[in-house]
Amino acid sequence: MKALVKYAQGKDNMEIRDVPVPTIEADEVLIKVKYTGICGSDLKILADEHPYYPPVITGHEFSGEIVEVGKAVEGWKEGDRVVSELHTKKCGVCSLCRTGEWYVCKSKRAPGWGIDGAFAEYVKMPAWLLHRIPDNVSFKEAAVTEPVAVAVNAVLERTKVEPGDFVAVLGCGPLGLIAAQLAKAVGASASLITGTEKDEGARLPAARKLGIDHVVNVQRQDPVALVRELTNGTGADLVVDFAGAQPALLQGFEMVRIHGRFCAVGVPPTDMVEVPWKALIYKGVDVVFNFSSKYTSWKRALQMMATGRLDVNPLITHVLPLEDWHEGFELAKRGEAIKVLLTPEKL
Repeated sequence: MKALVKYAQGKDNMEIRDVPVPTIEADEVLIKVKYTGICGSDLKILADEHPYYPPVITGHEFSGEIVEVGKAVEGWKEGDRVVSELHTKKCGVCSLCRTGEWYVCKSKRAPGWGIDGAFAEYVKMPAWLLHRIPDNVSFKEAAVTEPVAVAVNAVLERTKVEPGDFVAVLGCGPLGLIAAQLAKAVGASASLITGTEKDEGARLPAARKLGIDHVVNVQRQDPVALVRELTNGTGADLVVDFAGAQPALLQGFEMVRIHGRFCAVGVPPTDMVEVPWKALIYKGVDVVFNFSSKYTSWKRALQMMATGRLDVNPLITHVLPLEDWHEGFELAKRGEAIKVLLTPEKL
């Protein structure tokens, strides 16, 4: 089969190769891949800025159809439409695993960097990680389930948007655009999202079309001053950072109100960032760091897409053949796309 392989450590070192179709174990299923989304972590793997274990097939945001079922698998059959959580190789014995938090187990190696992933014709996954795609959710929409689940975990489960909240989202990539929609869907009084001049090509226009209340280009308008104006000087009830950039973080810490909440999801380019420690203490801000997603995040993500409370279709700006992966990566890198899907099937 054809697959996009990161074949060696170092920058680039990625290409389409012919590799064997995966052989499943008794507790696994073989999935024919329909669509796989390009994620920021995929760009970082290409640039040698993310953990990975070469040679490895990249890609983790996928949808597909089961074509083979392992002997020990129950409840799944050929033809089932599925997506999958990513928590492969979890140890099962640490305190995190034993309390149901295997998604942050230190032994976890997710597909696309720790084990072979889904930029391929087929991918194998343990059956216990699967979720059924609702009938009214397309394969294209379902391929965006993983980033939706991450946003659900951050906004609805870890920091919990309350009815009437003013929610500020920093960063207008796919996660930010999803999070701003989620906030409104569960009762936020207003949502604000920020971006830069680079985002005026695709992302900020999409935010405006999605009906996000306040769309801010931070190079044209001061987002902190706007939040103060819109909240009568109080500040945002919840700030969620998906940018991970120092300027955005500092703006977010200024925006958040006294006894507000701040959720950090974006990964900064450096290990250390500046934090206005005294100001946050005096404000009494609840700061939550969030990573990955769990079973309930995936369940809620699919439910919200199925019920129409979340529309991911405007985020899918490009669908390309797997062979055109480099074009897709470049579109994502330049900010000319929101979510690029690659497919091994003929278009």
